[in-house]
Amino acid sequence: MKRLFFILLAVLASTCCFAVDYMMYTGIYGECEDDEPSTIYGGSYSEYPEGLNDAQFPGGEVEFIIYLSRNTDLQEVYSGEYDKNGEPLLVTGEVLVEFVVDRCGKPGKFRILQSLTEEQDAEALRVMETLPMFRAASLDGYRVKSAYIAPIRFLRDKKPKPKEDDYYYDYNYDYNY
Repeated sequence: MKRLFFILLAVLASTCCFAVDYMMYTGIYGECEDDEPSTIYGGSYSEYPEGLNDAQFPGGEVEFIIYLSRNTDLQEVYSGEYDKNGEPLLVTGEVLVEFVVDRCGKPGKFRILQSLTEEQDAEALRVMETLPMFRAASLDGYRVKSAYIAPIRFLRDKKPKPKEDDYYYDYNYDYNY
């Protein structure tokens, strides 16, 4: 019983005390509009110049990967092959999506660089379109547009997301990811 209490306490503490505010950069540039043509640094557009400070996702790079993972729904696309138990195999892999963070910190210009299936590509674009505002990249003290490539992974061993009322310890569930 004590163990269950401490596990529940740890889960609650980690979700309320260490939660990242994805809206932290929303008002940082006011009523900024980036409608002027300018150089896009990085990605497939151009080289990264020396001294470029990358655009920053709220919480950093690790939180960016966590955000993508949590918001990606596994698309059950079957490959037509079967495993040794006779179960159908899912198409797995990653979709690479290039995107541009403009001078106002808004992500856009999403483009698939590496595709899997139509369903998985559509899911990858859906997730990318939900990205919050970034802190814009800068070069020599000026905000600039910068391009990045994000991997959206579709793995068959992805664990289901727990529902809010499922915060209990299930002795039959494999908690080792």
